[in-house]
Order: sequence, then structure tokens, then C-alpha cells
Amino acid sequence: MSDHRPLETGWLDDTPVGDNLVRRFLANQADANDVVALACGGRTRRERGVAMADAHNVVPYLNQAVLLQPMLDVDDVRLPAIEAFFDAGTGGPATLLSMWPTPDLSGRGWILGGHPAFVVRAPYPSGRAQPEAVEISVVDSADALAVAERVAIEGYPIDAAAGLPAGAVLPPALVDTDVRYRIGTLDGTPVGVGASYVAHGVVNLCLAATLASGRRRGVWQSLVWARVADAPDHVAVAFTSDDSRPGFERMGFLVVQRMTMWLRMRPDATSP
Repeated sequence: MSDHRPLETGWLDDTPVGDNLVRRFLANQADANDVVALACGGRTRRERGVAMADAHNVVPYLNQAVLLQPMLDVDDVRLPAIEAFFDAGTGGPATLLSMWPTPDLSGRGWILGGHPAFVVRAPYPSGRAQPEAVEISVVDSADALAVAERVAIEGYPIDAAAGLPAGAVLPPALVDTDVRYRIGTLDGTPVGVGASYVAHGVVNLCLAATLASGRRRGVWQSLVWARVADAPDHVAVAFTSDDSRPGFERMGFLVVQRMTMWLRMRPDATSP
């Protein structure tokens, strides 16, 4: 029996990416992280059961390890490999994203970042009409990306990036990648930003931020529909905070499960 392949769990080393929706999302997220990290001049690495990307960025969510298989105990060999990978870079903040509950990693210096919801929506044939005052445009230049970056920093907000020069978080090289950024304007003023990445049969809504002046005005929702339309024959997926979750649910997204996110900060920092 030892020569036979184990019964399929969905998370074996050789399980096809298309075996299940969660696996497709994880492959998409890992690839999107790689694209961003390399455009930022960073590093990537794949090992058994984990994909790591270090964008050398002050934003911890852009320096991310994605678990591709469950982590069952704190002695998992992937943990020292993940920590060594990020320590070999700039030593900046990083995140560990898991689709499953994990052991308590606080004893290794990780900080529990929360349990974002994983939401999905079935393929949708076309977008929805947006409010007359709202316009959505695809970022196609370094100048436009700088606007998107500013909105993301202020709208999220990302305190660690406040005051940094344009391109420090989202460098111009990202314009020519398959990670697509959009800007939402309200009466001509940029107030929202969203990013998407299409791969492995899913369209991943992988970033969103809205300035206070643009909230509850249809900008966020219009950005969601525009990104869903990137691949209307694909399932749309995202992981979201509890603040945005109700908006996704109103738009027909289903909450599949909670995820687990851990933060690893710089040695001289105590918070993101």
C-alpha cells in the first residue's frame, strides 16, 4: 500500500490546482504576490506547501507567505523557512496567510492580524450601471499609478507609508504587469482604488481602499463590478475585513470561511 498515492485531500503535493476553488485562489494569490514583489525589486521563493514573496515594502501585506497546505503544529518546518526568507531580505514587516486555523505563533514573535472572510461570487455575465458621478478607469501610466498609490495609502490607511515619495509602495513597473489597478473618481476627484489579478480560473479582487469622502457613494461597489468584469466567466474571489464584508454580501458574494493572518514586524516595531 505504501507505493500507492494517498487518498486525495485537496492539499497533496501533486493535487492539481483545479481540484477545488480554494486551491485555485491560493495559486492565484501566490502568483499575484510574486508579480508585485518582482516589480518592486523584491524576491520570491516556493517550497513544499508554501509560497513566499518579499516586495521589500513597508506594507506588510505585500511581503507575504501563503500556506498551500494546512499547518498543524508550531514545529512545522515551514515556519523557520518562512522566517529565514524574510530575514534574508530587508527585515521589514511580513504576513502569513492561511486558509485554515493555525497553531498559536505568538511564541515565535508573530502577531495575530485577524481572521478575514473569504468570499466568492459565481461567474457574472456583465457589470452593473454605476452612479452618474462615479467613473472607473484602468491605471495605464506611472502618473495614474501614483494617484492610485496615494488613495490606497490614505484610504486604507497605511500609516507606515504616509509621506513616502510616489512609487515607494506601488512602483511604476507595476503598470506593465498582469496585476491590474483601477481608480474610482467621484465628480472627477480620485477617491477609490482597486486591484485585480486573473489566473487559475478566478479573478482575485486583491486590493481596495476608499477615501472617507467617497464612501457610501457607489465608488467601492463600482470598482468591484469593474474588476469582476475582467473575467466574467470566472469565479470572483476576495478576502475581506468585516467592514467590507456586508458590501460583498449585498452584491451576491457568499462567505465561505474565515482565514487566518499573522503579522511579523520589524525588530524595532510593535504594530503594523
